[in-house]
Amino acid sequence: MTQLYDSDKMPEGLKEAYRLNDQSLVPCYSIKPFNSDEERLEYLFKLYEKMIQEEKEKGTLFAAEKKSH
Repeated sequence: MTQLYDSDKMPEGLKEAYRLNDQSLVPCYSIKPFNSDEERLEYLFKLYEKMIQEEKEKGTLFAAEKKSH
């Protein structure tokens, strides 16, 4: 599994699939392409943190779990 996520050891077909996936998805949440995986992760984590904060403020974070108790 580790080799599948290591870009140096990843099979070429999987590497191409990731590239095509990024090419399709990145424009959905960013105007400009990312310069590195680290930049992409930083951006996505910031979006995630913003989403969680908004859910907390609305009181909807884990709402489904609260209803089931």
